[in-house]
Amino acid sequence: MDLATRRRLARQSVRQTRPNQVPNWLQPIPVPANARGQAAYHPYDCMTLLCLCPFFNGRNVNGQCVLSNGVVLQMSWRKEYRMMSEDERRRWHNALNTLKRNGEYDRLSRQHLEVGVGSGAHSGPGFLPWHREYLKRVEIALRMVDPLVSIPYWDSVMDSYLPDPRDSIMFSDLFVGGTDYYGNVITGPFAYWRTIEGRSTILRNLGAEGQLFNENQVNTIVAQNTIENTLAYTAPQPGCPYPNNYGAIEYSHSNIHLWIGGDMKPPSTSANEPVFFMHHSFVDYLWELWRQLQQPRWLREQAYSADHPTCANWQHFSYAPMRPFPYLVNRDGLSNSYTDQMYRYAPRATCSHQNPNCGSPYLFCDTRGYPHCVSKIRLNGNCRGFEQNDACYASRCWWGRCVNANFAAARMKGARTHSNSTSIDLELAAAVTVNGTKVERVPLVKRISVKMTAPLFVDCYNRMPCCESWAKSGGCQREPEFMSQYCQASCNTCTPSYNTTDSCADRHVNCKAWKADKMCSGKSADFMSENCRNSCGKCELARESQCFKNGKIIAIPVSQNLRESISDSLMSEVTNRIKKVKKQEIDATKKVRHG
Repeated sequence: MDLATRRRLARQSVRQTRPNQVPNWLQPIPVPANARGQAAYHPYDCMTLLCLCPFFNGRNVNGQCVLSNGVVLQMSWRKEYRMMSEDERRRWHNALNTLKRNGEYDRLSRQHLEVGVGSGAHSGPGFLPWHREYLKRVEIALRMVDPLVSIPYWDSVMDSYLPDPRDSIMFSDLFVGGTDYYGNVITGPFAYWRTIEGRSTILRNLGAEGQLFNENQVNTIVAQNTIENTLAYTAPQPGCPYPNNYGAIEYSHSNIHLWIGGDMKPPSTSANEPVFFMHHSFVDYLWELWRQLQQPRWLREQAYSADHPTCANWQHFSYAPMRPFPYLVNRDGLSNSYTDQMYRYAPRATCSHQNPNCGSPYLFCDTRGYPHCVSKIRLNGNCRGFEQNDACYASRCWWGRCVNANFAAARMKGARTHSNSTSIDLELAAAVTVNGTKVERVPLVKRISVKMTAPLFVDCYNRMPCCESWAKSGGCQREPEFMSQYCQASCNTCTPSYNTTDSCADRHVNCKAWKADKMCSGKSADFMSENCRNSCGKCELARESQCFKNGKIIAIPVSQNLRESISDSLMSEVTNRIKKVKKQEIDATKKVRHG
């Protein structure tokens, strides 16, 4: 993308036309009346801020969600990682660690593991839509910890200019941390994160394979002129009418997975690594740039690569289910609502001869030739070729190596120093000034104290009003497949977050909204009769009254096909529920024998 376009987008992003309100660039665009995600069972299914509002314990005030502290819930503003403020970066690290500790990070990571192969998430047109929906869900989880958090993007182009990108400030304790000799991440905010496979640390193998993004690749990505070259067939079979296009974004993005290596390399483990989410945030940003530059608004929600069985497996087809996300198909990931309502991207860092400042103490402007922003280099890193630039963070470039400024000065013994070098004593300084910007010196892995703003959503609801009656009559043991999925609370596969002894209270935060949408009858009647009894006026009607006919309990509505489809599921959440129910039966049998 040329400099003029980047500057135009930057000017648009900061132009404020609504003073004293939500910033102009974070004003949501109203969605059509029939758009999905305006009310949802699970917060991750939301596609508007007002849909999220009740899950955040907020109030709808004049079309805005006002949280309990009086702050308006705004759209996410995804910045480049190194362009974040110190507070924003600490909040990002803290939110990730909170999700890691409560298990939600690992649960979300397993979703990516389970679509690593043989799905519509990789190697075909479904790649970009699937990851857009996935990132949205992860970001909602993070915002339920801290509503001010957004997923930053990692513009690895700025690291690719370095003589050794492994020495980028990105891989210091201020950002994603460092590794030991064997590649184990043992310092920084993600040190000693246990992976979902049980390893005691995240694993990296920087630079052994692949390459980072470069500006030519970015320009190629946003210049593609057909939908088949963007939602591309990246694993075509013989006979596919579309040849391989190695300029497609999925191909280019894979090189960064290889370059990080370790857990990032295979799709099955890549979500163990927080870098994964920042890398894919940049990929999604490039896709959105392509949509904005190459497609009119109406076409963005319509154009999808043709369904060719010789080009991609059926799970990539436009109307194929977007597994494991309920009720979604692949083309749902084309919705404008993502960037109309949920998030937007801050422009990439730029600089010029007239203004050689990238706006971050962690970046510098290389004005040789075409001015561009480059990541600064960490202490002891390779800075060869950048001796005349302010390329070293909190240090200076001395004979091709970033060294402590006092160390270099002592050896120069009064020799003339470069006027653009940064001279800082890291050990003694309480605060430093870099390029005129005061940067607070903080412990490298300091975590700010932030409790969950919104309660973690617990998916533990019975789907039918007869679940309790079936469970009491041994239904969990007779039909473990059906009961473990449709009667989770009664079969004790989870712990509800609501009061199970109150037979009248609404159990879900959206009951009133669903009542207004006339969902107390029709296809949703069973769920509403069980969980929204107050809103639907069911308090006077005993649950059991719906469950017996001629003195006998009604049969569990399960068919052989449904039973088999549940038992054949590849999703760990489904299989784990079945295992829990079956284990309860085994434990009960043992108890009777030894009683």
